[in-house]
Parts: sequence; structure tokens; C-alpha cells
Amino acid sequence: MPTPDDRWYEAVARVDARDADLVADAFSIHGASGTAIEPAIHISDDADFAYDELTDVPWIVRGTFLEPFDEADQAAVRAAVEALPLQGALTSLMIGEAEPVDWAEEWKKFYRRQRIGERLVIVPSWEEYQPAEGEVVVLLDPGAAFGTGEHETTRLCLAALESRLTEGVRVLDVGAGSGILAIAARLLGASEVHAVDIDADTIRVAEENAATNGVADEIDFAAGSVGDDWPWTDRQPEGYDIVLANISSTVVGRLAGHLAAAVREDGLLIASGFILRDTDEVRGYLATAGLTEVDYRTEGNWGCLVARR
Repeated sequence: MPTPDDRWYEAVARVDARDADLVADAFSIHGASGTAIEPAIHISDDADFAYDELTDVPWIVRGTFLEPFDEADQAAVRAAVEALPLQGALTSLMIGEAEPVDWAEEWKKFYRRQRIGERLVIVPSWEEYQPAEGEVVVLLDPGAAFGTGEHETTRLCLAALESRLTEGVRVLDVGAGSGILAIAARLLGASEVHAVDIDADTIRVAEENAATNGVADEIDFAAGSVGDDWPWTDRQPEGYDIVLANISSTVVGRLAGHLAAAVREDGLLIASGFILRDTDEVRGYLATAGLTEVDYRTEGNWGCLVARR
């Protein structure tokens, strides 16, 4: 297993966007411990916090190799890449010892604020931002937990939540991750928010994010789930106006009955975390649990179902 004292080498190729996956595969085949593709991007409009991937500009493909990675190994990697049936030009290929990187800080360079729906703005916790009138700002440092607002399923859930939540409702977030949905629910006006996740370390991250947003005392987080893993003995998993479940199609299927039971009569379940081809499967789970679909949203290859009990 690698240690902090190990020496690492890096192969960096600048290639046509069409060839990025092929080059990354070549790095992996020749011993790379990890690969990364960095698209060329253009920030479209700061007001929308959006960007476009550019295909007429070379993309960067990186492969990292753990020592020993001598000159013969490096030559083999170079020869393999240069022999690939590339569709575009291999602009450059550099191989050398990698400089130490503080990855805990490095990833922050690529995490940008973004607007979701009509009012929500997700802002990195280390960035200063002056909200416009009516905006609801969620400050976030996701750490190792899922839920930065950049993933399609998180955005879908946030948009559905914003459009459906009214002040004073009770909300349950199942699979809280970074806490982004639970925090947004409270800031949007929910009077009572409970959030669970089976990963206790994730709960710690969520609580820290809640504290950053000034709502640490207004959201109850706990390690657990609905059903047999319900963590609280002083309340039952029922009577919620909105239940959020940004999990997977498999977990939705396993928990569908418990999720439905947590929703009050005429309340809503917002479910995401599934790819489009699994939509009908998820629909079946929810229908069997006694829920009626009232909305369906998609982004990219991901879906979000809103269903009423």
C-alpha cells in the first residue's frame, strides 16, 4: 500500500478530446495507479455559474505511477501512447517525477458556486459571496461526503425541493451525505428537519456544514436509515411532509416501503440517485409502496421522481 514517503511519477498528455479515454486506458494498462481526464472548459456566464466543455482545444490526461518507474517503464508508456490510433493530434506527452500535492486543498480549485432553481445558490464555504435579495445561500465544504451540488442528482433534488417546500413543513433526508439537502430544506423554511446516513463519518461532515450555515441546532443528524436502522427511539419515522432520498435505484427498491411509510398522507417523496434506464424500475417500486408520481425531472443521464402518498 502506498505511503506518504513513496515517490510518484506522472505522465501528462495533451490530446484531442476524442482521444482522452483511449490515452487514459493506455496509462492504466501500463501500470498507472490512477488516471484523470481534465477537459478544456470555458466559464459561460458567472451569473449562471455554468461552464462548457471545449472540444476544439486539447484536453489533459494524467496518469500517476508509483516507483519503481524507471526509464524503461517510462519509454514503454510513451511508445504505447504514440502507437495508439488517435483521431487527433498528440500535442505533447511529458513523463517525470510528480510534485507533492496537497489534495485536501487542490480539489477546491475546481469547486465553484452555482445557482439551482429560482433562489438557491450553493457556495464553497471558503468563498465570500454577497447574496442578492431573495437568494437562499448554502455554504458547503463537502469533504469526503457525497453532495457538492455539482452532481446532477443533487441538483435535481434541490430544484424539486425548492419548488415544493413551503414554510413550516417537516422534512426527512435519507442518505444525507454532506447534508446539502437537509441544510437547504431548513434554510428554505422547513420547521423540522431530520437527516440520516449509514456512514457515521458522513454525519460528522454534515454537522460541520450545518454549523457553517448557522443551523447546527436546527437539524437533527444521526447515523442510520429508515426501517430497522432508524436511529431515534423518541420519534417514529412517519408524518413527514417531504422525504428526500437521493440514493440508488437498488436502495430505493429495498427501502421503498419504509420511505413511503415515513411520508404523511398527501405528503411527498423526492427520489433520485438513479440513471434514466432505471426510471421505470424505480416507478414500480414507488407505485407498489402506494405512492403516485406527480413530477419527473431529468438532467444528463440521471432522473428524479416526485411522488405523493
